[in-house]
Amino acid sequence: MHRKAVRDFSTEIFGMVDQMIDEMLHCTHVTSPYIPKEVFKPKHRIVHKTAIRDHVMQWASVLPFEVWLMDTFHHRSPACVPGKGTHFFLRQEQSELRNTPQEEVYYTVQLDVHHYFEHIDHDLMKRRIREKIKDPVLLHFLNEFVDSFPDGLVLGVKLSQMLSGLYLAPFDRWAMRCFGLQDNPSLFRKWQAEYVSDCLVTCRTKAQSDELAKGVGHLNDKFARYVSEGLRHYSRFADNIVIKHRDKAFLHIIVKMAIATLREDYKLEVNKGWNVRPTWMGNDICGYVLYHDHTMLRKRNKKALCRQVAKLRKKGKSDHQIRLLCSSRAGFAQHCNSRHLLKTLKMEKRLGAVIKNRKKKAPFEGMTPEQKKSIEEVIMYANETDENAKLIQLIDYKVDDSVIEKNEDGTPKQRIAIRYKVIDHVENPGTDDAKNVWKPEEWYSFSGSRVMIEQALQDFSREDLPLPTVIKEYINKQRKKFYKFT
Repeated sequence: MHRKAVRDFSTEIFGMVDQMIDEMLHCTHVTSPYIPKEVFKPKHRIVHKTAIRDHVMQWASVLPFEVWLMDTFHHRSPACVPGKGTHFFLRQEQSELRNTPQEEVYYTVQLDVHHYFEHIDHDLMKRRIREKIKDPVLLHFLNEFVDSFPDGLVLGVKLSQMLSGLYLAPFDRWAMRCFGLQDNPSLFRKWQAEYVSDCLVTCRTKAQSDELAKGVGHLNDKFARYVSEGLRHYSRFADNIVIKHRDKAFLHIIVKMAIATLREDYKLEVNKGWNVRPTWMGNDICGYVLYHDHTMLRKRNKKALCRQVAKLRKKGKSDHQIRLLCSSRAGFAQHCNSRHLLKTLKMEKRLGAVIKNRKKKAPFEGMTPEQKKSIEEVIMYANETDENAKLIQLIDYKVDDSVIEKNEDGTPKQRIAIRYKVIDHVENPGTDDAKNVWKPEEWYSFSGSRVMIEQALQDFSREDLPLPTVIKEYINKQRKKFYKFT
């Protein structure tokens, strides 16, 4: 609702709904022109925006058949399926690598379709839709949507994501059956002969030479067994196809057939950067690198997180602020073995910290633990010059024993708890009528600064409050930092 277009639509929603129903029933709806937009993260793409009204029309058309249509997708292709998605696919791949003998999935290959969305053929897409949907009104609406974009399907719309999964759904099942080799004897013999010749040419190890010593008949039987088994370790996430197998020569043949099928039957090209490699080298997909016994964060994602944290630390942000600002990248990293990384960046949330937070009590009556701020958030550091940005209104304070820090003799150190409001803005700045306006929320913070404690005990009392102040950072002659009320 923060978008103006959404607010405008919601104010006229009842009239809009009647109009949209009429357009749907009489097949008069026309998709509004798309507005292109360039995005550069995680990589350069051109997405297209459309009117809110069209989004509502498309979602409404999807709702009656979305679940049924998604159920026709193979479970090894969970992209854009409600309740599944990226991390479902990740857990699926992790489970397969951990629970399958290593020799059975020793080799892997990843095929990436080149610019998948913009190369989806309109005629083939509409044919797939007609195979699943018979309602003439809905068919007219979906056909109009497909033809509303000149090249493939528009990127950035929910309906496009669902239809892109439908487009390659038959390919998944065809690939798992090794592209029907068992049903085509002439094609079977052609690829069988190529498999035998590839085994001869690529022989490098003693184990491979021992296999060749068993004769051509043994290799023919092995190829026939692989074909009858099908591809048991096939998966696809949107335009990324992952195939794992025990035999490198057989996997090369499957890749050749997959590329040819995609080109001839689906009018799609595969990027040329594919290669068959051992699985133990890691499978880089969906932002992670998957191994048999652990999962790591992709290198560029790890670098992006480290750079963001370093940049925020350089700006003087506290650890708590950094955790909030980096929560998206840190949350993504928590789905893999990244504990050491998050611990190094001080972004790990431990169970002990959760239990400790639940046991916390506010030092002032009427306040809750949720009103606590880190003292670092209100300190004016030595490299800062604008006092008004860190101005607070000190309302109350309390000096007592710390529950965490102790002296060398085991006695608890003293701490000061302060209750305050933060500055909102200054009315009439630079004049005699200047007035500080405080935000209504109250906060509290703790500090072990001896200078602040001495000031509270000797230099002022509660009768002097509330008063505005700034807690500044100073550096003494011994180059040690300390905080002080100013």
